[in-house]
Amino acid sequence: MGRKTRSDRKYGWRSRTLAIFMGLFPFLALEILLRAAGIPTLKPPADPFVDLHNLRPLFSLNPTSRKLEISQERMQLFRPAELDATKPPSTFRVFALGGSTTQGEPYSTETAFPEFLRLNLQAAVGSDIKVEVINCGGLSYASYRVLAILREILNYDPDLIVLYTGHNEFLEHRTYVDFREPTLKNRLISQLVNLRTVQLARSFVGTPQSVRSESRPSGEEQQQQTRLKSEVDALLDYQGGLADYQRGDAWFEPIPAHFRWNLEQMIVACRAKVPLILIKPVANLLDCPPMKYEVDPKLSTDEQQAFENHWALARDPATDAESRAQNLELALTIDPEHAGANYLLGMQQADADQWEQARESFRRAKDFDVCPLRAPTSIAESITELAEKNGLPLLDAEALFSDRSEHGIVGNRWLVDHIHPNLDGHLLLGEEIAQLCIKHAIIAEPAEDWETRRAALYEAHLRSLSEAYFQRGKQRLAGLLLWTQGRAKKIREHQEHQSTP
Repeated sequence: MGRKTRSDRKYGWRSRTLAIFMGLFPFLALEILLRAAGIPTLKPPADPFVDLHNLRPLFSLNPTSRKLEISQERMQLFRPAELDATKPPSTFRVFALGGSTTQGEPYSTETAFPEFLRLNLQAAVGSDIKVEVINCGGLSYASYRVLAILREILNYDPDLIVLYTGHNEFLEHRTYVDFREPTLKNRLISQLVNLRTVQLARSFVGTPQSVRSESRPSGEEQQQQTRLKSEVDALLDYQGGLADYQRGDAWFEPIPAHFRWNLEQMIVACRAKVPLILIKPVANLLDCPPMKYEVDPKLSTDEQQAFENHWALARDPATDAESRAQNLELALTIDPEHAGANYLLGMQQADADQWEQARESFRRAKDFDVCPLRAPTSIAESITELAEKNGLPLLDAEALFSDRSEHGIVGNRWLVDHIHPNLDGHLLLGEEIAQLCIKHAIIAEPAEDWETRRAALYEAHLRSLSEAYFQRGKQRLAGLLLWTQGRAKKIREHQEHQSTP
């Protein structure tokens, strides 16, 4: 028998590849068809990080009006909102989800970006279509609570969902059971069980024990998971809440992974059902020092004392500028992740017109804040990465405000405190989201004069707001600043954390 030539070997390789493809083709075709048809419909996966069984639906049916509405018992954290259980014809229905920024804190929904989005969209689509934007922003709501609301409102026939989340991930204390990054085996199994063909087979024959054990927490782990209360129970809602934040707390570490899982689930839930716009949150870097800073507890006693000596001299107004800078440099050499020292370095760099370096120092101060009320870089980057990976419209609010800030660093020009935009900021967000709707054909291209109609809607809406509305907002801002400083007056019963296994 003669030796096989190169062309023979090449032909044999092609034949085997074609045979494999032909064997897999029926499964690939079935997978595509099932995805297109949305079959099968299975329960969404349980949160592998915490137990959310206590959470309740946000909306309930009012038997008198026959409308879905947020009940009065939720008004401590939400604002009133209602909608027809069956969406009327010629209605474009939008849900805005997130935390206090979505709600419009420290003012309210009347001047929040979802309302300005509504005015923009109404001007763009004209009077033949009614635009309704339902503001579901909940004070202190983190992504795991927002996910529950998103899954609920998918039942209410949305035409668009806008998501602004990321700042509130560290507000509620919880314990993560033996957290570890998923192994390659677990990731492969997760990809496998998400195939529609596998899900269809599972709906008929059940889930093998081996798959169940790899894809969700065990019964013992579920019993040990933190069971969150039905409503937010933030640490800072109580007297001494700031003391509950300690540098190096173990429960901080898994939070970025938990946030990413929640965001992935929101994207999967919306896929092929409703357009989803993600917003990368913005934070005040220039005019907001860290909420809390501490020296690294892993340092030796001598190192901690040396740091404190340099740190005191770096802040001493009686010391000359050169000496303060030198001592700050020495302090950061000992503890490079000290939030306060990084912020002070940013201030010194800003005074020296070293704005690029100052921006990076301010960012580090935010990321190393012992009380992280501003979304850290790891969370913000997950939003960008998942938007790009899934081809979703993304509004980078950080870049939006940075581009319009002096020296490219966001401060009090656009934000009233550490994270909340002022009226101009909310208006800008609403306009930019509307532009994304046009760019991605979520709404039809508007007529040339639509911005003229928008200006008229703006004027009428703002004229309808009383002076008392803005005065209440200023009062709420004063209370909010006290809250961030850990100066709430509520007393926790028995000084317990809000969640127990």
